[in-house]
Amino acid sequence: MSEISRTVSTALQSLRQRETTSRLAAQISDTSYEVTTGLKANPYDALGHKSADAIAIRMQIVRNDGFLASNALLDGRFLAVETSLGAIRDAGQDVLEQSFFAQSSAGQTSAQLSQAARSAIDTLIGRSGVSDSSGYLMSGTATDTKPMQGWDTPHPNTGLSPSGIVDDVVSGGLNTLADVQTAIDAMKDIFNDLNTGDPARNFEASFYNGTPATDGGGQPNSPLTTRISETETIAQTAQANNPAMRDLLRGLAMLSAVDVNQISDPDAREAWASEARDAIASGLSGLTELETNTGLKRTRLADTIAAQESRGGFLDSERLLLEGTDQYDAATRLTQLQTQLESSYAVTARLSNMSFLNFM
Repeated sequence: MSEISRTVSTALQSLRQRETTSRLAAQISDTSYEVTTGLKANPYDALGHKSADAIAIRMQIVRNDGFLASNALLDGRFLAVETSLGAIRDAGQDVLEQSFFAQSSAGQTSAQLSQAARSAIDTLIGRSGVSDSSGYLMSGTATDTKPMQGWDTPHPNTGLSPSGIVDDVVSGGLNTLADVQTAIDAMKDIFNDLNTGDPARNFEASFYNGTPATDGGGQPNSPLTTRISETETIAQTAQANNPAMRDLLRGLAMLSAVDVNQISDPDAREAWASEARDAIASGLSGLTELETNTGLKRTRLADTIAAQESRGGFLDSERLLLEGTDQYDAATRLTQLQTQLESSYAVTARLSNMSFLNFM
């Protein structure tokens, strides 16, 4: 009977050794983490009632990191918009400079001006369609829609193309000053959405596809706005239906649709060319302001990012004060645990090699 009792006792001892080995292995894993990271492996158990402070700090870190990530993307979007505005402005400036020489030269120079204006229109339409993973950046809140309609492409809602609308305005001929003034007034109405007789020919009906300037009640629509901190938001106001874009496109369309030197009446020719130049100049001035404002918003965003990076460093320090551990002490404990584990393995091995004969 005594031999059986001793056998059962030894079996229990073997089981306990396995449990001890497993526990030591888990402690070694946790201590190794502390040695490597300098943080407590089980901070909430170790902190007790202070664990609520640690959770609050972690939540602030996650929130701050989220703002840093989204603001970095937003900065890239503002840069893309700023670059596109610069490219559109350069294209318009080139046409404006050419326009001053076209009237004083004959034939081919004015024809080249029309071609340059048409090329600038393509640049305006193409660069206003700048986009990233979030969608189109100059369409207002309608980020899933390309802002500008292709110049020769009929709009799906009206069946009219922008170029066709402009060609219709000048199709009656610009032979007199009265003809020119009538065409100028018609162009202004179209690009300012004031053509009440045929609204389908207005800018926002057939030229532009993004968020309209006003809602159904005539109130201004809000621009695309992003929260950049707990207390701040920032708006992307450079939309393709901005007055500057409309003026620039109107002036370019006037020069593209009409070869100014083909207007026989000198006063009429000067009136058409002067109105086109004024529209382009107004558009360029507005674009410069939009470009400057976008750059200022990038500066403001950079300041916010710098503050959030500083805050991130402070929060990490606060977290380390609560969840940090002495790595030297952890290394000492790791050595002790490894020694205990080796001893436990040795005892377990001896017990596993014993047979019933050892107890007889």
